[in-house]
Amino acid sequence: MSKAARPQAPARETAPRDLLDAHPEKPLLYVSPLILERRRRLLREARQMIAEGGIENFSVRQLCRRAEVAQRTLYNAFHTKDRVIALAIREAYDAFNDHVRYRTEPDTLGGMLDRAIAINRRNFKVRNYTRAVVAIYFAPGTPRDVWDALREMSLGWKLSWLEAAERRGDLQPWVSLEHLATTMANLQYATINNWALGRLSDEEYLPQLIERMLLLLIGALRGPVREEAQGYLLDIRRTGKVPAFPLPTWAPPRPEEGQAAE
Repeated sequence: MSKAARPQAPARETAPRDLLDAHPEKPLLYVSPLILERRRRLLREARQMIAEGGIENFSVRQLCRRAEVAQRTLYNAFHTKDRVIALAIREAYDAFNDHVRYRTEPDTLGGMLDRAIAINRRNFKVRNYTRAVVAIYFAPGTPRDVWDALREMSLGWKLSWLEAAERRGDLQPWVSLEHLATTMANLQYATINNWALGRLSDEEYLPQLIERMLLLLIGALRGPVREEAQGYLLDIRRTGKVPAFPLPTWAPPRPEEGQAAE
């Protein structure tokens, strides 16, 4: 069912970053090394705190103490606690995607499913991050630009695949790309939320996620790619397992990349 393997390609080719600003009302016209260092410390410590305990007990006071930064500096730099958390989560997401290499074509259905499976399989290792993402995504008070950033994080290379499918004529003529993309993001986060809350077991999580994505796509696709989607769905129903693709590999950052990330 899977396409022929391809030379390993970095995920960044098909996963454009979102444009979430650190502060929605105060774009930084001049950024000193000191300001950048404080922001890096805050985001680094926020990532560590989320990994240690999730966001249920996430404390701005504790974050600022660990980062050795005044609370006023945090709010001047990031505006809200949710924005700090969203940016920290985005950093963790990019740290993974920037260095994973897939062996499938990104603009094929198999390549899209391969990436969806790999990203969501990683959630088993970062449960607190995953719970934080869905908690913010579904929270009624989440700022729109933060919500949009998490939506784009969910889509990433899926949106690139959808745009390629539209150019090829693989989508039904009545399909709105924007509406389909948002529905895919909502469906993915809803499934992840069910898993994070214990409504789905680890064994059920990935098969049900991919099955739901395929059910949605079968209604939106046409032609051979629709038949391909039906084939993947039938295989999941028959085996209870997600499709198997060549395993992606991890390319560690170069020393200078690691230093820049800090």
